[in-house]
Amino acid sequence: MEKKIMAQEQVSPDGNAENLFSEYQRVSEELQKAKLDQEQIRTDLENAIERANVMAMKAEIANVELNQIINTSIDGMYLVYQDFTIKRINATLLSFLNISESDAVGKKCYELMPCDWCGTPKCTLTKLLHGQAQIELDIEVARHDGVQVPFIFAATPFRGIDGAVIGMVARFKDITDRKYAENTLKEANERLKRLATSDGLTQVANRRSFDQTMEREWNRLRRTKEPLSLIMSDVDFFKLYNDTYGHQGGDDCLKSVAGALSETVRRGGDCVARYGGEEFAVILPATDEKGALRVAEKIRQAVENLGMEHKKSSVAPCVTLSLGVAATIPSEAGTPELLIKCADEALYSAKSSGRNRVVVRECREIAAEKN
Repeated sequence: MEKKIMAQEQVSPDGNAENLFSEYQRVSEELQKAKLDQEQIRTDLENAIERANVMAMKAEIANVELNQIINTSIDGMYLVYQDFTIKRINATLLSFLNISESDAVGKKCYELMPCDWCGTPKCTLTKLLHGQAQIELDIEVARHDGVQVPFIFAATPFRGIDGAVIGMVARFKDITDRKYAENTLKEANERLKRLATSDGLTQVANRRSFDQTMEREWNRLRRTKEPLSLIMSDVDFFKLYNDTYGHQGGDDCLKSVAGALSETVRRGGDCVARYGGEEFAVILPATDEKGALRVAEKIRQAVENLGMEHKKSSVAPCVTLSLGVAATIPSEAGTPELLIKCADEALYSAKSSGRNRVVVRECREIAAEKN
């Protein structure tokens, strides 16, 4: 009996065997859980690595595609960060500047392509960093050989992951062909304008341009109450000259006379015009009678000094000019036609009184005739 009791005490003394089993079971469960957690961590890590690899591959593909897009662009392009450092530049712009990529990347934009607005508030990057959405303007950039090339420069903000502006992407579009076309069109328009307002033979203003200038200056000077003078002139014995030296000789004579007038009358607002045939007119705004008389005498001397032979002239051995001068202060009472008539009558007086001279007529006489 005593032995049996002792055996029972050895099997479960105070429940120690049960406690030990429970502890064993708990530890086993924790180990199993830890093993499962470790496997999950490993799986998660493998998945994360796989995703990272996929993302890296996509990023690499995107980078390659971006490089291809940038480098196949016919426009020059570069990416500049907010510290003015060039981070990316395409083949077109490198070719234009005749440098390698290593010569450009890492340099400051103002070192590679300096311009007037660098270091000023007008700096494109500075404007973009301060909130301007986009900038586009016409510029000229010096090519590697020193030739100035026209471009459309377009810049847009380059943003980071958080959306903040960290730089700019700039595009340089070569517009040499467009500028050439514009200049060609401009020159063509100027030629058309000259044809419309210039005499084809002598290249001074034609009759149409004379009429327009006279009307414009009359109205302007009527408001300012300043004088307007007109000189009408005629080549002496021109029909005889034409008969003697031929039509080509006559044309050369008219061109020479027109050149002498243009060289003598050089003020910007004055107008030398071929009025018709061998007759020339000179409009002198803001010039009184005395001033017009001085100009007319200079013109007469300039033509005589050309020394063009004229065998059939009865007043000189060379080509000469008769001139009539009239001056007035434009008013409502008068008209440009009255001033022209007055100068024409003065010219008639110069021719009838011996030629190769200047005659002045008072415009008051014409105004009195109108009244």
